[in-house]
Amino acid sequence: NNNSNSDDGASYRQVAVKVLHPNFQESVQRDLLFIEIMADFLNSLPSEHLKMLNLPRAVEEFSVVLRDQSDLTIEAKNLRQFRTNFYKDSERNEEQSHIVFPQPVDGWVSSKVIVEDYVHNATPIAKFLYDSSEEGMKTRKELAGPLLRAFLKMVFMDNFIHGDLHPGNVLVKTVQVPVTPSLWQSLFSLAPSSDSSTTESEQSDETTTKHSIVFLDAGIAISLSPNDQKNLIDLFRAVIFNDGNRAGRLMVERAKHERCSQVEGCVDAFSEGIADIVSDFHDRRKEGLTLGAVRIGVLLSRVLDLCRIHGVEIDPAMASVVISTLVLEGLGRSLSPDLDLLHFAKPFVLGRGKV
Repeated sequence: NNNSNSDDGASYRQVAVKVLHPNFQESVQRDLLFIEIMADFLNSLPSEHLKMLNLPRAVEEFSVVLRDQSDLTIEAKNLRQFRTNFYKDSERNEEQSHIVFPQPVDGWVSSKVIVEDYVHNATPIAKFLYDSSEEGMKTRKELAGPLLRAFLKMVFMDNFIHGDLHPGNVLVKTVQVPVTPSLWQSLFSLAPSSDSSTTESEQSDETTTKHSIVFLDAGIAISLSPNDQKNLIDLFRAVIFNDGNRAGRLMVERAKHERCSQVEGCVDAFSEGIADIVSDFHDRRKEGLTLGAVRIGVLLSRVLDLCRIHGVEIDPAMASVVISTLVLEGLGRSLSPDLDLLHFAKPFVLGRGKV
């Protein structure tokens, strides 16, 4: 916490205050009512394709997201959940982490106001995208790693995903921290030496630059249904092991609503379609699955299109995950297009990833 003492002995804490626009909630309710009426009307038309879109359900999901945005107690709750997921309620983990979620101030949160810790020494990540110097490119690559790993952890390990990760909601915190000696250096320093006091003094003064990713505006958080999360994990496993046919069949089996199994040859066609998409990405491993070479968001979009064509319904929340992936992937590509996506994704898909 950023606690300090004033001249009169009183402690104070620097905070950020977010206030909802006075008419925001009323405007949201009015707009959502209009959208719901249109969705019900379109769903009533005699069109099988429109019915498969399940527009009323999609609007219902969207309404929940937008209403959550109009209640800042939800944002505070999401921030606390993200902090628990990433720090495990440990101050030591928080200090060592390269990911920052601001802490809401207890007792200072309402539906229209949220007070949270002010993040010092932080600048928008967009500013780093314009630095193409040798040092700048090194920093950009350094930032892309924790950014990508944090998102993969949200998706594959926590099933609790920040749904509004555009560059304006991502900052970079830069601080100087003491250099931590390696185990070998620590053991070596225990050896008797005539100038050991000088060595210890020099070590204590040595610092290094630490860059951390700061995530703001956590009002939108997405969680997939258990079946859809399994489908997503299976899809990425399929890319790793080139087994798209099996992933496609599992998606049909797990779908809440589908008409594919009622049409002769449809399950085979759908599974082969997933296999083709997976093979396309898997074959690129020879060139390297770097952020500059592949588009995971495009892969997910193609899968959603295939589901629509063959009548395999997917939870509308999956579309939100696709959008978040597209935005985050684009940001990661701008930072460091040479990062190997599979290298980062594989541990998280297999349940062993670490941020």
